[in-house]
Formats: sequence, structure tokens, C-alpha cells
Amino acid sequence: MKRGYLLIFGLFFWCTTAFAGDPCPNAQNEAKPADPKEKCRTDLTNTLPPVFVFPEDKDQPKAEPEQPRQDDAVKKPSSAQRPLPETCTYSAYAWDTKKGKSTDHFTVSKPYSEVTEDERDPNVPECTICREDQVEIDPHAFGVNHGTIRICHVYAEQVKSALTEIAKSGEFDIEKLEGYRPGKTRGKVDKNGLRTQWSQHSYGTAIDINANHNAIYSQCTEKIVGSSQDVKNCKRGIGGAYQPEKFPRVSIVKDGVVYRIMTKFWKWGGEIEGTTKDIMHFSVTGY
Repeated sequence: MKRGYLLIFGLFFWCTTAFAGDPCPNAQNEAKPADPKEKCRTDLTNTLPPVFVFPEDKDQPKAEPEQPRQDDAVKKPSSAQRPLPETCTYSAYAWDTKKGKSTDHFTVSKPYSEVTEDERDPNVPECTICREDQVEIDPHAFGVNHGTIRICHVYAEQVKSALTEIAKSGEFDIEKLEGYRPGKTRGKVDKNGLRTQWSQHSYGTAIDINANHNAIYSQCTEKIVGSSQDVKNCKRGIGGAYQPEKFPRVSIVKDGVVYRIMTKFWKWGGEIEGTTKDIMHFSVTGY
């Protein structure tokens, strides 16, 4: 009750003094009241009522400014918005290093929740070996007479746009394509001579372009730039001989239209580290 009386009295005192008389002169207006005895009032433009602090109020903590709520944060799009498949199915094989061909073919069908770490691309976990995570691309849509291929949903649109741009450039003829293809063609060899590691094609994160003219070579000592001389000391594996001078419109060369477009998001197997050069190949890692 005592605090209420003091507050009312303070406000009454401020009002009676602040509004009495004409405004007092300031730096911009040096005119004085006509009667020197006449009281003037203070300019109220930037004046606020006095703040009365009572003894018990001095120890009260200051109010903290309101912090933004978590719900107010900008929400970023997430790949989690894509519904996960219910099942995981695929057919695969292993590469027999002794016979030089695919063997040990098998088929898998199981709940998607049982996909193992080994069945996910180590660089892009959203891409799995499951057929359900692959998107079909029809080359006929951009004027290429070729059957459909599959690419992981993460990269499907980029690959489709890239192939469309290559086809429309008029600089290169797409004759052969290979995308999603589950197979153990890399890594260590087991006691039976079979490879034990999945290729990037297995996850749909790789594509081979015109393998019939851009083979995979081993024992290479030169960089692949765009000449048959680049592979003269190499040993040719799968695919057709690399002869850019003879077949310029179907051969992949460094800084050519295929290289320029595909390396915007993937790496070229023709310039990976080591003595193996996979000229037909583009993938997340190049291997």
C-alpha cells in the first residue's frame, strides 16, 4: 500500500511540473518568455515519466531477452522426406579372377530395415544395393537409341541432365551405357579366386559410357589425355580398344564434352591414382 501511494505522488508531481508554462528555450530556439517571471516547461519530446526504484527492487535480477525458439529455426530439406522402401531386392554376382568372368550368381529379397552397412555406398549411404533405391532413366527421352538404365535416386536427375546435355552437344555419340549393376568386382580375392568387395555400380553411383571404345586398362605408366599413345604400354581388360584419333566421336578424352559435363559431380576413372585406368567409367570416387 505504501508503495502505491509513493508511485501516485511521484507521477502527480511530474505532471504538474512538466506541463506548466510554455516550452523552455533550447539551442535551436533562443526566444525567451515575454514575462521573465513566467515559468516555462521542459520539452517533452524525448522525456519519459520518472522510474521509481524501491529498495527491495534493487536486488531483483534483470529480465533476459527472449531467445528464438527451436521451432523458429529455418528448416532445411532432408532426404529423409523420401519414403523408405519396404523391401530390398537385388540379383548379384562375384568376379572370378581365375576364369576372368562373373560367377556365383545369387538373389536377395528381404525387408529394407535389414539392409547392412556393406550394402550401402560408404560415401553416399542413401544409395544402397537395393533395386528399390534405383531410378530408371530412358535414353530415348533425349534421342539416344538405348535401353533403360538405373541410377541411385540421389544422382538420377544429375545423370539424366548430363546425358541429355552430352547428346544435344553434337560433339559425342552415345552408343552404350551401363549404370546400376550389383557385383563384387573389387577388393581382396578369397581362397576361390573371387572378388569380395562391391563395385560402385552395385549402388547405382557409377556409369560406364561407350565401353566398346573406352576399355579399362592396367599396368599404365602414362596419364590418359586423349591419344592411343596413352595406353600403348598398358594391358587392356574389359572393353574396346582406346583409339581417340580413329573414333573421336565415341571416345572419352580429357577435357572433352563428356569429361567436362560428368566431372561436374562425379570423377573420371581415366585419371584415378595407380596404374589402372578405367576410361569408360564415371562414379562418386572414380573407382
